[in-house]
Amino acid sequence: MNNLTKNIENEVKQMIVDRLGLLDVEVESIDNDAPIFLSFDAEGTGLGLDSVDALELVVGLNEVFDIQVTDEDMAIFRNVSSIADFIREKKGE
Repeated sequence: MNNLTKNIENEVKQMIVDRLGLLDVEVESIDNDAPIFLSFDAEGTGLGLDSVDALELVVGLNEVFDIQVTDEDMAIFRNVSSIADFIREKKGE
């Protein structure tokens, strides 16, 4: 299961980099637990994404993982780990 866990996190990171065109970001350098949005990132350790990026990630999750994200689900975008947990939860249904 540990390999599966890492695979989903890595797929999420790759999807973020690809969907947002983050050419200067290495997938391996993204911390699974660092905030990915500027609004959650008091320490400046994350990717600094904004609400427009969130909409792009919703589309990406739908295309890559075949998962629907509703307005109520937007809290999943705290970090890569929370997105991966959401995917596992939805795929387990």
